[in-house]
Amino acid sequence: MKTLKTLLFTLLILSSGVFAQNYNQHSYGVNQDLGRSSEPSKPSQQEIDENRSKQLDKFMEQLKKELSLDELQTIAIKNEVTSNRKNVEILMKKESSDEEKSKEIKAMMDRTEVIINSYLNKDQKEKYKILAEKMKSGKKSKKGKKEEVKEDQSIEEKP
Repeated sequence: MKTLKTLLFTLLILSSGVFAQNYNQHSYGVNQDLGRSSEPSKPSQQEIDENRSKQLDKFMEQLKKELSLDELQTIAIKNEVTSNRKNVEILMKKESSDEEKSKEIKAMMDRTEVIINSYLNKDQKEKYKILAEKMKSGKKSKKGKKEEVKEDQSIEEKP
């Protein structure tokens, strides 16, 4: 009889331990993973390529609409921009200084501008020049806004 009581008591303690572990893990609907920070997952190469493809398609649609490009011009310009992007990616993987990379990228971009302009007629070139200026000023204003936000934050942090 004493053995039976000891066995039941041990079984009761073990089952309460199992219950406590189970309760702690599931928390009955409460997500405890919120407090645990895991590193954000990096996008896969396929996701990056899809995103770049979507961006390029949007850019080409904008050019086609703004400049009234025909299909041949659209294909030629898209191929040139795609080629330029690939060359920039290759350049970024090279081991050289950031200054050298910056100069080479600037040269590639200038070359691409010349090639794109070679596919355009006179009216399209004028429209493209205006569009390119808008795009450049838009990027500068975005950079300016980011810098202003950083400055504002640093001013607020200093008492």
